[in-house]
Amino acid sequence: MVKILVLNPVSMDVWNQITRDALKRVACNDTEFIVVNLESGPKSIESYSDVVSASPYVLEKVVEAEKKGFDAVVINCFDDPGLEASRERASILILGIGETSIISALHLGHKFAIISTGEKSKASYDLKAQKLSVRDRLAYASGIPLRVLELRLDESRFRRMLLEEARRAVEGFHAEVIVLGCGGMIGIAEWLSEELGVPVIDPTITTFKIAEAYASINLKHSRKYLYKVD
Repeated sequence: MVKILVLNPVSMDVWNQITRDALKRVACNDTEFIVVNLESGPKSIESYSDVVSASPYVLEKVVEAEKKGFDAVVINCFDDPGLEASRERASILILGIGETSIISALHLGHKFAIISTGEKSKASYDLKAQKLSVRDRLAYASGIPLRVLELRLDESRFRRMLLEEARRAVEGFHAEVIVLGCGGMIGIAEWLSEELGVPVIDPTITTFKIAEAYASINLKHSRKYLYKVD
């Protein structure tokens, strides 16, 4: 049996149930998982300041998860707050949905696009792709003009905006794969893929399934050099 903690790194529980419901539909029968949020920290992550604010609390949750016997932690934010520090402090598998879904896109097509929220997304995720050494495979990055907490207030408007931006990426910039750049977009990748005719990666579901697979064969990050703690 694999035991996974899915951590929404914000101080609101608004995403917990929708995340839990989506993962129940894809989890293996012998996988145990829980979805939790932070007790303290930002209400949503919209900036680097929010990432820095959330990171210490993420670290606490990861350390606690290892003590409680979890096999893996999924940090459910595309900005991956606290990811590197958590890998230093804990020896269990720790995956961030941003890093994992971007790398997964390379398996499905030559060029990919990231569609997220807010005006900063284009520059932010261009930089993230550069950090991961996949900038030459990034066709397009942008954000729809909604904040994270606004995504589900008007579902039809949200879907319309997302479809328009993703179609621009495919038809105007030749993206072959769309990566949804926010955990709050969970549950709509299949619909968007049908509309566009290209693979669409739901970062939360994809990362959860990869965590499930890696943990089941006891694969986790190396602590030989980068994440080594003396």
